[in-house]
Amino acid sequence: MTALSVLDLSPITQGSNASQSLANSLDLARHAERLGYKRYWLAEHHNMPGIASAA
Repeated sequence: MTALSVLDLSPITQGSNASQSLANSLDLARHAERLGYKRYWLAEHHNMPGIASAA
């Protein structure tokens, strides 16, 4: 069986903030683990205002 991973940018949705986006990413990582995904990657992009993982 092929191991699957999740790649998350932690986007900041309209009307939200970086703190809530990172909390959403934590929820996603926990959910992915329960589903059997092998890795969870949080992308790091600098100077992107709509991406919480840049903060």
